[in-house]
Amino acid sequence: MARGLYRHGETVAMVLFEKNSMIVPKDDYDLRGYQPAFETLPTHAEWVERHRVHGQESMTQAEWRAWLNKTGRDKPDPR
Repeated sequence: MARGLYRHGETVAMVLFEKNSMIVPKDDYDLRGYQPAFETLPTHAEWVERHRVHGQESMTQAEWRAWLNKTGRDKPDPR
């Protein structure tokens, strides 16, 4: 089954299908029941940072969130 990778703002999400990925409006995402829940998807910036740090999707979202919390990277950048 297809699954969400990340979201762009509050309106669309990137969804990974078997052989490709595409942007899906939030309403369609929710209607089709893609997982994880739209509200829990990382933002595109978070997704990019995850790949920069780990090189691949080697962590679950729960592990990623725990890592963000542990390292303090879940706080806004003061700059």
